[in-house]
Amino acid sequence: MRRRAAGAIRASVGRYPRALWLLALANFVLFGARGMTGPFLIIFFGQIVGLPDALVGAGIAVNAVAGVAFTLMVAGVIDRLGARRVLIATIFGSAVAIAVFPLATTPVRFFAVMVFYGCVNQLYWPASDTFATSLVPVSRAGEMFALLRVANAIGIGAGGLAGGLMVVGGRFAQYRVLYLTSGVGIALAGVMVIFFVHGLRRPATAGQPGSGGGSSVRAGSWREVLDDRRFVVSQLVMFILIAGYTQVQVSAPPYLRARAGVDEAVIGLLFGINTLIVIVAQLPVATRIGSWGRGTTFAIAALFWSVALALIGASPWLGALPFVAFVIYTIGEMLFMPTSGVLVVELAPERLRGRYLAASSVTWGIAWGLSSWLGGFVLGTPHPGLLWPLLIVIVLIGAAGAFAFDRVGAPERPGPPRAAAVDLD
Repeated sequence: MRRRAAGAIRASVGRYPRALWLLALANFVLFGARGMTGPFLIIFFGQIVGLPDALVGAGIAVNAVAGVAFTLMVAGVIDRLGARRVLIATIFGSAVAIAVFPLATTPVRFFAVMVFYGCVNQLYWPASDTFATSLVPVSRAGEMFALLRVANAIGIGAGGLAGGLMVVGGRFAQYRVLYLTSGVGIALAGVMVIFFVHGLRRPATAGQPGSGGGSSVRAGSWREVLDDRRFVVSQLVMFILIAGYTQVQVSAPPYLRARAGVDEAVIGLLFGINTLIVIVAQLPVATRIGSWGRGTTFAIAALFWSVALALIGASPWLGALPFVAFVIYTIGEMLFMPTSGVLVVELAPERLRGRYLAASSVTWGIAWGLSSWLGGFVLGTPHPGLLWPLLIVIVLIGAAGAFAFDRVGAPERPGPPRAAAVDLD
């Protein structure tokens, strides 16, 4: 029995390249360090530092806007310099930004740090995804995204618990230690990537670094991305779905607290259930949906979310509904999250993968920001319960678009020419 179990473990480990496991370990360290500070950002600047709540909210909005603008301007460096180099730079940039949070005690310093953190944080995602997709065949990208997502979730959960214990008592000195510890932890993840996580050697094609192609072809352009109508349509569908998906995280907690009488401890438990399900089931789910149509998978996820949104809206009448809603929401999340990354990778020519993933990152940023603003506006009206039917309509529109997406034929890309191997690091 032990030999069989050991063999199963070895088979599971051997299913993915060593570099991917090492990247997952680095992600665990990175998101553990980031997770230490995430829940306490508004508390620190608003209640500990004493900045006005409206100013803190504006700073977070500026953080998002600056990140989107910066990513659009510099995303091409991912394709030109290599995703691994950009990834390392963004990790160390995040470490510096978080470590200096205790110095951002005036409005000017606060906004400066928020702008810098938004830029490096937003660029991290396309750099990380581009590098990770170089480690596995495109056909297994869904499993890769799922594996990294599990590592992220474990890190965030452990980091949040550790961070909460570090700031019990709420003194400024404790928060200073928290942010310095987080910065050191993030930097450690960067060191791990530098020394242990290296890319694989793949055949070079014309236009890739080292292939000998012309510089104009090698660099690519945003025009080439925007000319891909199928990709543009996919991002429009994702934008609509993300607008509904994110509100369970953003608008559900204040609604449940104010309207359903759910306290902070129970809200934390709901998100803990979400994380636990992701850790246990995300990889098996990702391996089983790999052959499904991407739009169909999106649409099924949207149907789960529609039910979850309806249950959240009805929570004031039955206290058990939030628990059922979060389980159903998590099922849809496990369908959507790996598929959203796989779709972009499948549509992107390899030499433009950084720009494609950057564009998708921008879709996420804008959808999250606009839908969060809409959610806050509706929750502030005399009829906050109207938010949930509105979100259900939005999500169902996205589901219809996703079903239609799979029924629009994808143009065939010419096969890659033969060429010598090149190290993509």
